[in-house]
Amino acid sequence: MPRVHVQVAAIIAFMAVLTWAGVATWMLLFRDDVVASLIVRQQRLTLAYEDQLVALRRQLDLVASRQYLEQERVEERLARQLERQRELEHRQAQVDALQQQANGLDRARDNMPSPVAASAGAGHHIPAAKGARHGDAEKARLGAARYVPVSERLARTDAQLASLAQKQAAALSGILASSRQRLDRYLDVVRAVGLPTEPLERLPDGLAGEGIGGPYVPVQAGASMQFDSLAESLRHTLTLAERAADVVNRLPLGRPAETGDTTSPFGVRLDPFLRSPALHTGIDFRAPYGAPVRATGPGKVVFAGRGGGYGYVVEIEHVSGVTTRYAHLSAITVREGDAVAAGDVVGNAGSTGRSTGPHIHYETRIGGQPVDPQRFIAAGRRLAEIH
Repeated sequence: MPRVHVQVAAIIAFMAVLTWAGVATWMLLFRDDVVASLIVRQQRLTLAYEDQLVALRRQLDLVASRQYLEQERVEERLARQLERQRELEHRQAQVDALQQQANGLDRARDNMPSPVAASAGAGHHIPAAKGARHGDAEKARLGAARYVPVSERLARTDAQLASLAQKQAAALSGILASSRQRLDRYLDVVRAVGLPTEPLERLPDGLAGEGIGGPYVPVQAGASMQFDSLAESLRHTLTLAERAADVVNRLPLGRPAETGDTTSPFGVRLDPFLRSPALHTGIDFRAPYGAPVRATGPGKVVFAGRGGGYGYVVEIEHVSGVTTRYAHLSAITVREGDAVAAGDVVGNAGSTGRSTGPHIHYETRIGGQPVDPQRFIAAGRRLAEIH
């Protein structure tokens, strides 16, 4: 039995030696191929890792480029918004200045003294264009707690700037319409008293430029009109309105007496002394002896003294060749060369000269020719009613 075990052990040992020898022989024969295969595999893995790194770098570069381009776009948009804001601030200054100029017409009109009638009502105020109101600011403050994307914030700013531009255009349109109405009313007054309006409807030489024209079309708040063109139209209209207002403010539109009663109108009548037809060049107002006689408009005294059939008379020069005369006075309270305002007392009622009793003889003349004073009185009354 032991002999069999020895034989088995010997066989096992021989097989092990034979196996080792085969493996050793194979390693000796194919070692280079194995090493080469391992090297190739390692190179492939290295190349794959490098390709992945290159791809990742490209992705990072692409993301960085996109971020850079997006940042550039945001910066360009912000720069445009800042430029737009500066432009709108400049425009708002123009709107405010033009509104103040337009409101100056109201103040000049409201400050016109009236010799006997009540003063005109307060002028219509035109609101200026405003940006975001308090409520909008409060909403913005409350909403600041949550994150708002940059693109959304930029879009909101664009919308706010566009809204402000629309409000500015609407404000200019409103001022232009109101100023045009004022100009038309002033021209109506000038036309009503018999003065030419053509000089008041032409711009001064420095503003006239080349020949322009066309029908008048009121500008609506939403009309597609350039701001500069709209502002230029408003400046021209305000210039004309100021000139017309200056003429109207210096016209004798009041009444010389406290009472409105008249005893003799303008025109042909029977002469009180000769009892034959004669031209009455003025209006006679009923007034007691010594009653104050007031200037019907601002101007300069060009004559104060005795004037033949007028008796004691005061003549005042106003504007555009318009003069007024106050006759048959018992006393004169001004001197030649004095500047008077509407409502100033120039004398006292009497019956000097060719007169049958105490009253006020009142004349209005244009270019030295007598015209009906009721033209001026009626125009002044309509102007006061409109305002």
